[in-house]
Amino acid sequence: MILNNNGNIITVGVGDLKIAGSPKVIKTSLGSCVGVVLYDSIQKIGGMLHLMLPNCNGREGKPGKYADTGIPLLLDMMLNQAKARKNALSAKIFGGAKMFNVSSELFDIGRSNIAETQRLLEHFNIRIIASRLGGTKGHQITLDTETGIVQSKIFGEPVKEY
Repeated sequence: MILNNNGNIITVGVGDLKIAGSPKVIKTSLGSCVGVVLYDSIQKIGGMLHLMLPNCNGREGKPGKYADTGIPLLLDMMLNQAKARKNALSAKIFGGAKMFNVSSELFDIGRSNIAETQRLLEHFNIRIIASRLGGTKGHQITLDTETGIVQSKIFGEPVKEY
């Protein structure tokens, strides 16, 4: 795991989202969930969303649980609370593993999460500059807000930087 000079680590739980300026590290662990990282490289501001499902479909609960409510909320927080500049924002997305060996497409939540995440980021004109998606294993991601580098560790494999 990356540690910056202050060792300030912010953990994002399932269905949660956090934003932070440099020097902070934001981290989460993913399975079929998708981690969305937005980063303003000029102002060194990052945000991370840990979404569980593609659409809320009127369900109650935290907006961060769903791509269709969490991504707009993360974008709003980055622009209006953190004062990030939209033209400086880029996205990196991770996760969406097929965690259960079931033949039905209905149970491939990871694939649905990935598709909805990509659709929404395109809708908001946020460029995806890196991704590590799919597979059958969960992994951990950490964003260093100083550099914008995301480290991705799939369980049982070496760490990769994005």
